[in-house]
Amino acid sequence: MVNDKVVPGWWFVVAMLGFGVLLTSAVWFYSDAHTRPFRPLRDAIHRAYPGSVPQVEGGQRKMHKGTPRILRITMQVKADPREDDDKVKRLIEDLAVLADRHLALDDYDDFELYLVWYRPEQTALSRREVREISALRGLLSRSAQDSPR
Repeated sequence: MVNDKVVPGWWFVVAMLGFGVLLTSAVWFYSDAHTRPFRPLRDAIHRAYPGSVPQVEGGQRKMHKGTPRILRITMQVKADPREDDDKVKRLIEDLAVLADRHLALDDYDDFELYLVWYRPEQTALSRREVREISALRGLLSRSAQDSPR
C-alpha cells in the first residue's frame, strides 16, 4: 500500500528554516548564559592586552564534585611563552589583579592561565600556569593598597 500523503516542498523548507533558527537560538542562549559572568573580565583583559583574544571561563567539573573550582584564562601572545619566566610571572600578577577587580576570586580555588602563540605555518606553542588563589592573596592585598578601586 502506497501512502498518497505528500508534504509540500515549501512546507518542508519552512520547517527546516524554523528548526535552524530554534537550534541557533538555543546555542546562543546557552553560550550567553555561560559567558556572561566573565565578560567584564574578558573585556578588561582585552583592553589591557589588545590582540590577545582572551577567553575566560570558570567553575567546577559537574561530574567531579569536590574538584577545585578553576578560573581559566586563555590568551594569545606574540612570542614564545616558554622563554621569559619573569614576563609570564608579571602577566599572571596583572591578570590576577584584573580578575580580583571584576570577579569574586574567593569563589575559585585555582587560577589557570594558558598562553598560546600561533606561529605562521607552524604548530602553536603554549604554556600552562596554575596558581592557587590563596597563594595570590598576598599579591592582591598589596595591589589593593597601591591603587584605589
